[in-house]
Amino acid sequence: MKIQEILKQPESKTLEFKKEIPKNRQNLLKTLVAFANGAGGNVYVGVNDDRTVTGIKVEPFDLEEKLASIIYDSISPIPNVFFQTAAFENKVIFIIRVLSGANKPYYLKKLGPEDGIFVRVGSTNRKADSQGTAELRRQDRNISLDQEIDPSFDCDILDVQLLEKFIELRGLKTKPGIDYFIKIKAAQRYDHTCHPTIGGLLLFCSTLPDEYSYARFRVSRFKAENRADLINSIIINDGLLAMPEKIMDFVRLYMEKKIEISALRRKEDYDIPLPAIREGILNAICHRDYSITGADNKLDIFSDRIEITSPGTLPSGITLQDLGEGISEVRNRLIVKMFREAGYVEQLGTGIMRIKEGCRTNALPEPKFEEIGNFFKTIIFRARLAISPELEDVFELIKQGISLGSKEIAANLNIHQNTALKRLRQLEEKGLILRQGSGPRVRYSV
Repeated sequence: MKIQEILKQPESKTLEFKKEIPKNRQNLLKTLVAFANGAGGNVYVGVNDDRTVTGIKVEPFDLEEKLASIIYDSISPIPNVFFQTAAFENKVIFIIRVLSGANKPYYLKKLGPEDGIFVRVGSTNRKADSQGTAELRRQDRNISLDQEIDPSFDCDILDVQLLEKFIELRGLKTKPGIDYFIKIKAAQRYDHTCHPTIGGLLLFCSTLPDEYSYARFRVSRFKAENRADLINSIIINDGLLAMPEKIMDFVRLYMEKKIEISALRRKEDYDIPLPAIREGILNAICHRDYSITGADNKLDIFSDRIEITSPGTLPSGITLQDLGEGISEVRNRLIVKMFREAGYVEQLGTGIMRIKEGCRTNALPEPKFEEIGNFFKTIIFRARLAISPELEDVFELIKQGISLGSKEIAANLNIHQNTALKRLRQLEEKGLILRQGSGPRVRYSV
């Protein structure tokens, strides 16, 4: 990305701007530690908060040598840090590039290995709590929380009937039982004892144990655009594999159907496509941070939108800008693996893409994805883009997925071809359809 484009970006979990290297370098060192503990990042020195470039006032080589020495003396383990310069408007910007570390957690020596660990949350550095520190140590061991054993439970707590359903979803003829739980890593056997993994407990308990009740899902329906007037609310604390369909049952119950009458047909449907909501639910279940025990997943239905909120920000290697680009980083390996094998999750990294596509093909505004504090939120808006009934008829015809030209569209709707072309141009201008081909071979699609 060119410097001009970078200067337009907001500060984030991988980007920071500084006018100069401060004399008290503690905050800068915290940023470098947080970058190394996360997805890496870049500090651009010589840039004001308003993004005007002032450049650095010192010799770059001297600055590089001084910073390299400070980093070596101040941070453990030693992170991979590189220095570059970039010329912009006859000024020199000094760039500190930090790679995502392979020996996490990194910490400030001055504060020690317990208090000196920092992580990036949005555009700020925060001291890692015990849960965050444990997660960094798991990353160093290349395991996820759901793969760890919980020795306080025996394997008897796992529901064989849920396992039987899982085996059926996979189309297998295997006999359900403890041996199969062990095979899929939902449990481990030690000598004469058997204990479930955390993922096994979350997936294969008919009801979540009290110790894991925070993994539940709350579905609420509100009367208006805020939380002032609650109509209905339900808590679902089934095992994770049984959860998606239970949640969708309540979504169907709590959402009103809309009825539209057009030249094509009478249509009863929900104002948000259910597949898009389902993808948001699956993302929340599969990718939430299960080390956060003080909050549950939520799906809130408002008069103008649906919000799906899950504890935990995006994994360290993913930014908001990456969403919908097919990039994926798995936080809960066992849970995601089981959901994929059960057929709930298709190709990794495509869930957000399908949410966006579902909104586009239903003329809904672009969904929003936010990191708020230590939570990730998906917002799907209910209001359709404003189009006239005449345009709606053309749009609904094209949505059926048949490759049509203006002549066929005019014939289907019993209108003149010039009228069809005029309506097609209006839909193009609104960004709802795409024209492909040229001349008589022009075809339209959503």
